[in-house]
Amino acid sequence: MRAALYVRLSRDTEESTSPERQRTACEALCEARGWKVVAIEEDIDVSGYSRGPDRPGLQRILARLAEFDVIVFFKIDRLARSTVDFAEIMKITQNGGVALASASEPLDLTSSMGRAMAKVIAVFAELESDTIGMRVSNAHEHLRREGRWTGGRVPYGYQVVPNPDGPGRTLAVHPEEAKTVRKIVERVLAKDSLMKIATDLSKSDVPSPGHSSRQPTGRRSDSKQWYTTTLKSLLTNPQLLGQVIEDGKPILRTDGLPLVTRPPILDMDTWHALQDELKRRAGTGEQRRHGTALLRAVLYCGVCHSRMYTYTSKGKLRYRCIGRLKQRQRTGEQGTCYGPSVPAEHTEKHVTELFLEKFGRLEVVRMVEHAGEDFRPQIRQAEEVLSDLEKDRYERGLFKGDDGAKRYADQYAKLEDRLASLKDMQRGAKPAGMEAVPTGQTYGELWKAASVDKRDLLLDAGAYVEVAPAKRGARRMDTSRLAVFFGEEGKIRRADADGKDVEKVVRMPSHWTLRRSKRA
Repeated sequence: MRAALYVRLSRDTEESTSPERQRTACEALCEARGWKVVAIEEDIDVSGYSRGPDRPGLQRILARLAEFDVIVFFKIDRLARSTVDFAEIMKITQNGGVALASASEPLDLTSSMGRAMAKVIAVFAELESDTIGMRVSNAHEHLRREGRWTGGRVPYGYQVVPNPDGPGRTLAVHPEEAKTVRKIVERVLAKDSLMKIATDLSKSDVPSPGHSSRQPTGRRSDSKQWYTTTLKSLLTNPQLLGQVIEDGKPILRTDGLPLVTRPPILDMDTWHALQDELKRRAGTGEQRRHGTALLRAVLYCGVCHSRMYTYTSKGKLRYRCIGRLKQRQRTGEQGTCYGPSVPAEHTEKHVTELFLEKFGRLEVVRMVEHAGEDFRPQIRQAEEVLSDLEKDRYERGLFKGDDGAKRYADQYAKLEDRLASLKDMQRGAKPAGMEAVPTGQTYGELWKAASVDKRDLLLDAGAYVEVAPAKRGARRMDTSRLAVFFGEEGKIRRADADGKDVEKVVRMPSHWTLRRSKRA
């Protein structure tokens, strides 16, 4: 019989099930039964729970079933860690006429009894794996609460160092990366676009969070390219506050507050300002594709009210309506809009002049949405901890003796004080709302700044331009074709053209047109 050997190891550091030991055991079984080894495939540093492309060695064997009569593995948990996965592999191999054999377990999958026994063994292997996983998880949580590093991807802005307070390793602030994070935050709060920040970081050769130079294990990349998604993930990660994260959520202390075990990179005020700015951009649709077109999402067709996009004609950039093309793609009908177009240079110049004439000396005012304060989740957490403490004392029999009673009383008093404090904070919590926040800079000053996306300024000012059809026989650009709107009216018109809820459009503050820079 032709045999294919399969070897898998979660980490290439386990001597008990090393690849060499697995291969030796599998080869011994083949020699004892007179089977000829025709292929050996390995998946090293791959979890037994991984499936499909994450286990290329197993996939190569399953793709070549016609070349084998039996697949030999060290133990059933090397092949699969769940009964579902094992049953699926067994079904595939049975359909291909290939048997399965374990080098350390008495399996004979050529009979119905043997297949049933294999499923029973798989159940116990899964149970053992779950038990080990639970023990490892509990151990990791204990280490994390003590400030120890348990492995995985190193958060950007931090580095792994020896634990100064005892055994193991911990995380400390990485000076250069922390400096990069703070510069990124400064630029975001200064209204720089994430696309431009990502482009500048890529050009400056700053290693990205996933670069191999800072990720010693796991999935790594040699690319130093930064993306807007990279920045969003970095800037919304509470680990910048020194918090310990598990499954995407902060681990809480017994008093219901997030557990902090390392120096924060950002202070709390900066963090909240950053989150407000990112929410503002997401809520107003400012996180969109960026390009060279100044009037993208500003210029609309006066016939069908569709957005106008750029194209090149005879070497010159123009804007045109593609509503007719979109209707043909959606319905197969030609549509009534013939797709008017305008030259980009003249149109952008005209809109820019009007914008700076109307807004150049006005101070930029940002409408910031505040999520408000809500301490109810922390209150529930504190109440649950208090309840567990009572059960420990009166149901589980913990805190015995005079010392135990004193420790119980101290912890209970601290939790009661914390709960009372949270309830007071909830009664005085600030509700969600909008606030007009002056930036200290005029639109004209920001327009001259090379780092600012000018289209963001136009959209922020509510710029909306409708392009009317050209007169028959006209050869030159007639600016009277452009109906230009700014402020609240422009925002409402754009929302209506885009099919958005006009009532949800962010309105300008009442004093907006009166606020002028003292320097103007």
